[in-house]
Amino acid sequence: MTVWDALYQSRATTGLAAQICAGEIAHSWLLIGPSGSGKRSAAVAMACSLNCPVEPGLGCGSCQTCVRILRGRHPDVHHVIPEGPIIPVDVIRETVIPEAARSPFEGRSKVFIIEEAERMHPFAQNALLKTLEEPQPDTVFVLVSDRDEELLDTIRSRCRVVRLEPVPEQEIVKLLLREGASEEAATLAARLSDGDVERARTLALDQAVIARRWLFRGIPGRLKSPPDAFDAAYEVLQEAKDAVKAREQVQRELVAELADAMGDGRGTAAARNALLKRHKRELRRVEDEVIGEAFRSLASFYRDVLAVRTGGRAALINLDVADDVDLWARSDTSEAALVAAIERCVQARASLLKNANLPLAIESAFVELARLVPPPAMSPAPW
Repeated sequence: MTVWDALYQSRATTGLAAQICAGEIAHSWLLIGPSGSGKRSAAVAMACSLNCPVEPGLGCGSCQTCVRILRGRHPDVHHVIPEGPIIPVDVIRETVIPEAARSPFEGRSKVFIIEEAERMHPFAQNALLKTLEEPQPDTVFVLVSDRDEELLDTIRSRCRVVRLEPVPEQEIVKLLLREGASEEAATLAARLSDGDVERARTLALDQAVIARRWLFRGIPGRLKSPPDAFDAAYEVLQEAKDAVKAREQVQRELVAELADAMGDGRGTAAARNALLKRHKRELRRVEDEVIGEAFRSLASFYRDVLAVRTGGRAALINLDVADDVDLWARSDTSEAALVAAIERCVQARASLLKNANLPLAIESAFVELARLVPPPAMSPAPW
């Protein structure tokens, strides 16, 4: 077993694994593909393969090094994520470039995974160019992007490009069954994930995510009035805060691990400072992801109602609330209202990228949904 076994064995991923195993390693990679194609998972698998002491070039997935990388706890594997709508130039200049100039602390390779790389500000992309052109011999950059056309040509031209595709639903089910999910949970998670293996894995196996979905799936039936909307908004915000607290605990453990490993030697102050900055960005990302998942859940429910009403039951996504969907499809809620509700959910998710006032954004969206698509009479309870 290697870290690559957890990925869908497409031609792209098997080719990528073969290149790493054969030592055909570029210093700059660009993993391209739509949401759900497993780009981030492939990038993490690359980091394991480059640093695994047990199976170098493959990544055993079970040694201490691989486990720490898979959990985001390795000091030589750095994740760069957007802050709000962009990755600002300061992150590249003050964090990435200085750290990339240092040799690995304990691994063979220092790996920078830049997620949603197309959201790097143009100044940030230009700042990164020289580092991509003249990298340290033991440093590897992996850029991950849904929309590579938004990257500068000069960035793309300096990277080895790998194109991935979404994973077929039946293949996701097989992967989840191998990892211990029940057939019902695997089928539901695969349908909800839209081809995203990593998202499917959390939906099927992460108890915190499963509990949040249990809450989110009941929200459409509760939005009967503005007070109901305010109550639901409060609960979503509380879920986001709880997720942030859980992540803070993980971060404290990581800081303690790093302190034990590094002591007071070379580069420790800079490494700790970089870690603290990364942690701060991660916490906002966790909050946004939980709130975004709430709106994504609502939008998929209203979409299912439209699909069933027009005879598309085979395309039902929310298999576990099929009875609710049927009830809504038979109600007098108009198609125009359902479309407007879906659009409102999409707008609310987009507002998270603009550093909107989160409580106000959620409350106003839920109040609008209560006006547009109040639940039909005698709606069954979500459980």
